[in-house]
Order: sequence, then structure tokens, then C-alpha cells
Amino acid sequence: MSCDVIWAIHRVRVALGLRGPVPRPEPLSSQVGASACLNGKVVGLQGPIKVLAFSHNLDFEGASISLNELVVGLFHQGVITPEVVAFEDGPLRGKYASHGIAVQVVPGILHKVSTLTRLSVEVDRLALRIQEAGVGLVWVNTLLNFPAVLAAEQAGVPSVWILRESEQWDRYFCFLPDPVAQRAIAAIGLPRKVVFVAHATRKVWEPFDTRQSFTVIHNGINLDRFSVRNDAAERVRCRDALGLKPDSIAILSVGTLCDRKGQRDLVEAFSMLPDALSRRIQILLVGDGRGAYAAALKKRCHALPAPSRDKIRIIPPTELIAEFYAAADLFVLSSKVESFPRVTLEAMAFGLPIITTPVFGVREQVVEGENALFYPPGDSRLLARQIEYLVCDDARRLRMATRSRERMSQMTTFDEMVAAYGGISREAIGCMSR
Repeated sequence: MSCDVIWAIHRVRVALGLRGPVPRPEPLSSQVGASACLNGKVVGLQGPIKVLAFSHNLDFEGASISLNELVVGLFHQGVITPEVVAFEDGPLRGKYASHGIAVQVVPGILHKVSTLTRLSVEVDRLALRIQEAGVGLVWVNTLLNFPAVLAAEQAGVPSVWILRESEQWDRYFCFLPDPVAQRAIAAIGLPRKVVFVAHATRKVWEPFDTRQSFTVIHNGINLDRFSVRNDAAERVRCRDALGLKPDSIAILSVGTLCDRKGQRDLVEAFSMLPDALSRRIQILLVGDGRGAYAAALKKRCHALPAPSRDKIRIIPPTELIAEFYAAADLFVLSSKVESFPRVTLEAMAFGLPIITTPVFGVREQVVEGENALFYPPGDSRLLARQIEYLVCDDARRLRMATRSRERMSQMTTFDEMVAAYGGISREAIGCMSR
């Protein structure tokens, strides 16, 4: 049976809901020895570590932005000399270039790996790229880039894998046929260090920590990237720029429009609010999307009665996201699955009360009843009640805003996060300074 036929059959099974969980594989064991640290040893103690970092895309998305900030931060501290490989181009390419960091954009490969044979071909190509780069360490960002972990192993270069997803290990790779999905899962045993951004996510993969290589580093965000001041005058300016009325309540949601992010919850909740209340509200969905979910969500918004329809704005991803945080009164995170979302940290930094689904690492960020209210994913009725509760109680909203700023002051800072990754990187190449 040809590879194309295997791929087609698998996709039909997925579309029909016939795809079951991926059987558990045994984790692979790394054969990268101490000799592979020669380059890292030379530059790890006496100079920066030469790092090749793999990013699934260069869009203004949480995982890609986090990698960008981390790479730039360690580069400017002299810890690493980085080069970036991305499988999809985007605006972050310019961000890297502005700091003098080289970026290679290569064709995506996940649509090609229907069999282990095809996966092997793509891994060979990536391994050659790693060898030609002459690096001492490979960073791999997100589960989607598992072929880069396999390639680093084949190239004989130690790796660090940063996992930012919280889906169950036997479900995340269901878009791939079992043999390839099992190889992707088994790759968790190869890196010198596997970094999770939340303790809840680490627990998902705990059964595979056979080398005691797992660790947790909470996300810290670089607030310097926000040119907008977090003060009353700037809030007025930003609200005027967005055309928000002084007495309106702006509810902000940030993220790609997709099923995992669950923005349909917010649209449905808004449709349930009493007219007198909905007239005071402006919904700002910043992120947009290109898939079927985004199209269906836009169709649902257009189907609302005219007054309500005009109260929902869908805005493309923007580098000027700080203006939206500064203008907003309330932040909603409606995701079904998240690890340690940076948008929650950003909302807290701007002093916003939060309504969120209490999924995975979100509970490690906010405190229910203090700076956040919870609702289960998909429960639009409860979300509507929580919105009504906060919109109608200005004093409570302001108290929660204060608590958000206080809570943010207790979170991992950007400098602390960068230092932790620097330590992990040195440890990964066996050159931990004494």
C-alpha cells in the first residue's frame, strides 16, 4: 500500500471520529555521549553556547513569541549564539533580524510523514542541517517540532525540548498514523532536558520521565516589549483610538480563533445577556483565524441581531496588543486546553480582572475569587452570569484588578525565566559552571 493511500485512509478515519488513542510506546533512549559536548564545552564556559532553535512558525502567537523573547534575552546576555529554523514564515522573522539573529524558513514536514520511512527521510534532512550549523545544542519549541528532536539525536547533538501543550499524550498526535505518532511520543526520552511551562502539564507526561530529565520553568513575559504605559491617561488614549465609549465595558479575548481556544463560549454568553447589559459591552476578539472554526464563529456573529452583532469585533493578530489590554475592562480566557498562557500574564500585568476556564496551568497563574472567576469550558450560561456579575459590580471589578497586579508581582519574572533557561542549557551540554 502506498504512503499516499495510508495517509488518505488515516485522514478519513480521523474525519469520521474512528481514530482512537495512540498506544503507549516505550520512550527512546539517547545515545548522544559526552563527546558530543566538545563544541559546547569550548563555548559553554568560555563563551556563548551555539544554539539552533526550531520554531513551528513565526506568527504573533504565544509559543512563538515566547521563544522569540527567550532567544533574544539569552543572546543579549551573552549566554547563547542563536540561529533559528522555522517551518512557516511570519512577522517574528523581522523581530529576530532586528537583533541580528539569523532565521532560516524551511518547508513544513508534518504533512509528509505518513510512514516511518517518510519520517526518516525528513529527519535525515534536518539532521544534516543541524550538523552543517555546527551547533553545540538544539532547542525544540512545542510538541509539533518532534522531528527536530529526532534529528538532533541523529546528528549527535544534545537537545532541550520545550513543551507548551497540555493535551493528553495519547491524543495530541492523533492527526498522525500510529507508528509515526508513537515515534513522536517516544522522542520524549531523547532530550537532555524536557522543559514544561506548568506543573500540570508535566504531570500529563510524568510516566515517560525515565531519565529524570523533566523540569518546570514558568513563563515570564518581557514587559519591555509593550510601549504602552499602564496608567489612566494611556487608557483614555487607547480607548479613544479603538472607538470605545467612556461608559462602555470592553471585554478582551486574545488568541487564534480555534476550537481549542473556545471563543464560541464568549459569543454565546454575550448573546444570552439582557439587552440593557449587552448595550454597555464591547467584545474584542484579537487573533482571528483561517480555519473552519473561525469561519463558523464569524458566521455566528453575523447571525446575531444587529445591535449585538455590531458589539463584537474580530481583529487580526497585532504587535500593538498592549493598546487592547490598556483599553479593556475585563479579560476572558475561554480555552479548553492551555498550559501556562502568556495572555493571562499580560492581562494581569495590565490590571485586568479575569474570567477563565480553570484548565491545567491556569490554576498556577490566577486565584479564584481574588483576581479571577472560573467557568467550565463550554458552559456559556455560567460565563454569561460571571460577565453580568462583574459588569454590574464596578467595585468588585476594581478590587479584582488590584489583585491581578499584586498576583503578577508574585509570578516568575522575565529575567528569572531567562536565567533558568540559561542554566538548563549549560546543564544540557554537560558544562554547568561550578
